[in-house]
Amino acid sequence: MWDRLARACTRTLEVSIVVSLAVMALLVFGNVVLRYAFDSGIAQSEELARLMFVWLIFLGSILASAQRMHIGFDTLVHKLPAPLRKLLVLATGALMLCACVMFVVGGYRQVLINWDNSYPVLGISYAWLYGVAVVFGLGLMVPIVHNIWTTLRGGPPGDGLTQDLGDRINAKLPDVATGQERQE
Repeated sequence: MWDRLARACTRTLEVSIVVSLAVMALLVFGNVVLRYAFDSGIAQSEELARLMFVWLIFLGSILASAQRMHIGFDTLVHKLPAPLRKLLVLATGALMLCACVMFVVGGYRQVLINWDNSYPVLGISYAWLYGVAVVFGLGLMVPIVHNIWTTLRGGPPGDGLTQDLGDRINAKLPDVATGQERQE
């Protein structure tokens, strides 16, 4: 059940990111064509593309964390004995959870402060811009708690930090050769 929920959340993030990127590209490209070809443009496209870009970045960060694709310096971690690696995963997870709480609280306060302020052209509240901090903080908590839980339950210590790109490619090669995509 948890695996299906995780796959559904991952798929939702992926689709949201792809749709945001496609809409942004259409808005910006269309505005450029309109500006140079017809000496006009869509006033809302610039503000909307900027807002969507901010959401795209934060949603992409959640997805990258869930798939352990963030850049990490783990040379030292792999040289430590297993108990210290486990302790390091727990300590960094706790620090990251504190940062997530700061994002949620700070983002919520900014939403309240900017609720009545609106974009000049779009006319929507700036709360949409700052609301991404709340979504990011809550969304990032899930993979962090999962890493901590896996480590506490005896999963491979240090494995919850990052995953090497070469290892990811090698793990996918058999699936590519058979034409199947394995769901993680």
